[in-house]
Amino acid sequence: MQRLSAPTIVDYGLLMSLAVIFGSNFMFIKIGVENMPAAVFVLTRLVIAAVVMLGLAIFMLGARSALPRGAIWWPMLGCALFGYTLPFSLTSWGQEEVDSAIAAIIMSTMPLFTLALAQVFTRDEKPTLFSVLGFGLALVGVVVLFGFDKLAAFDGDSVRQLAIVASAFCFGVNAILTKSVQTAPWQSVTAGILLVSALMAVPFALVSVSDPFVMGQMSGAIWLVVVYAGLVPTALAGVLTIFMVRRTGAAFLSQLNFFVPVVGVFCGVLFLAELLPPNAWLALPIILSGVALARWRPKRKTLSINKGV
Repeated sequence: MQRLSAPTIVDYGLLMSLAVIFGSNFMFIKIGVENMPAAVFVLTRLVIAAVVMLGLAIFMLGARSALPRGAIWWPMLGCALFGYTLPFSLTSWGQEEVDSAIAAIIMSTMPLFTLALAQVFTRDEKPTLFSVLGFGLALVGVVVLFGFDKLAAFDGDSVRQLAIVASAFCFGVNAILTKSVQTAPWQSVTAGILLVSALMAVPFALVSVSDPFVMGQMSGAIWLVVVYAGLVPTALAGVLTIFMVRRTGAAFLSQLNFFVPVVGVFCGVLFLAELLPPNAWLALPIILSGVALARWRPKRKTLSINKGV
């Protein structure tokens, strides 16, 4: 069993860097889908990340070991679908109409889905009073975010927002599936998953493109956004996440869930001039409080018995 090291100032720096990368990613997605079809943006992002990770795997492991072999490909297919293709597509499609700051708030529900699925499909988590109360509080936050009138009307905005909720659920499924692919080197597993996810995204892109020359009509600035999305929040952030999990553990990394939506809201409001309605400002602390409550595990007091000599 690998020994974890105590978090240092460097680890906290990496944690904040990941929070900035993941949080600002909603802003870059918004810019991307405003200038090209969402499915094309997703495919291009995945292809760039897959090429980079495959090159890294070949460099570190050699060409023969760059991709895993055997039955591990079955859970990898699930990771590709639920960890990349589906959530990337749902989030990007949703953000065609939903502001990036709102998307960041919605995505803060992801750890709740992970906890709920872990309680059903694994033995790692057991339902507690705090987890049930946390789920309930976060659900109240989601209702506040959507608005009672929007939920009752169930208009186009609600559908787009629910698509982002569905992507958060997909990430929760992926968190459970990831445990079954940890037997192979992370370089080969990540490269394989990204390659498969890119292939899965091809049909969506082909169906959504009416103009086959859409990529050639993009400006250089938009190309920079697309390349950044593939290199940084997809490839680089994935490597940093794996590095930190192996170094400090998943519990330390889970603190990201509290910083990412805050960074996402900050970027959307400051750089894209998005105006959040009052209910969104209220929903964010409610959802984050629910996540914190659901994850809270109070320490049990133990009796110390002095036997004497």
